[in-house]
Amino acid sequence: MRRQPLRFTLAIFALYLATSGTRALAGEPAAAGSPPSTAAWRLDPLWDDGNAELCAYDVTWPRYGARYHGRALLVLVKEPWAPDLHVKADTPRGNGFDVLKLNHVRDVRTGIYTYHQMASVYFRRDDARLEKVAATSSEACGVTTAYKVGDGELAVRSYFDGVGDRAVAWPAGALPQDALPALLRDWVVAPPPGQLLVFPSLLDSKLATPKARRLQVSRRDAAEVEEPAGRFAAVELRLEGEAAGGATGEQLSYLFERAAPHRLLELRGSDGTLYRLARCGRIKYWEMHGPGGEEWLPAAVR
Repeated sequence: MRRQPLRFTLAIFALYLATSGTRALAGEPAAAGSPPSTAAWRLDPLWDDGNAELCAYDVTWPRYGARYHGRALLVLVKEPWAPDLHVKADTPRGNGFDVLKLNHVRDVRTGIYTYHQMASVYFRRDDARLEKVAATSSEACGVTTAYKVGDGELAVRSYFDGVGDRAVAWPAGALPQDALPALLRDWVVAPPPGQLLVFPSLLDSKLATPKARRLQVSRRDAAEVEEPAGRFAAVELRLEGEAAGGATGEQLSYLFERAAPHRLLELRGSDGTLYRLARCGRIKYWEMHGPGGEEWLPAAVR
């Protein structure tokens, strides 16, 4: 009998893990001896198709005592990693590996000027270990940046008095809040941990008191939800605990599509932040930079 190539066998196994986890959540029994794998969505052959998952969100964002309308783009794509330079590898390295990159982009106009904010997070595809975080927040008053690679500290550069340039400790195992739209997918079909250590969002022009905090995690079946992009069967992952500044009662709610790869449908924060999915697709967005490329975006978030 002809033997199947190892790559084909691994691809089928990863696809099985992804679908068996979804069946278990839906109340269908998984096969005996096959515990759910939190890595199933990351190992799905979907990420090998040469496209990126690009999702556009209608955003409500609190600032200056008001709530402003804007947009967010979440770009999730597989890339080969160059450990020597901590960048995407154009030339494969012998010690290289695959990462999933999440670009979290947010633009919100506040009166006469607009906040342009972005966080890029790179984590290993196999075990979700954080490899790099880079973020920037800019508006008419100035630019703030944050940067971390490997197990190093977070380097903050802020134009605010009392903050300035400094290094901030990043506890081992802390997850960046800006990456949760991707990293929380590990627990859409598998039981979540009771707590997560979360480093606050770097989409911030001040970054005055960035400090990781422990948040309680819960999961529930959210049935069907209505978003601008349509109706979806959803699962909610909720994080609750002490806010980054020490205030109590912080809540972060993430609604994910139940079906793999568990796209983020909605994000709600107790501060009034709200993301709602307007459109999502698997595309080569880097080839859509010419005039007319913006037509892919829903009119509400252009």
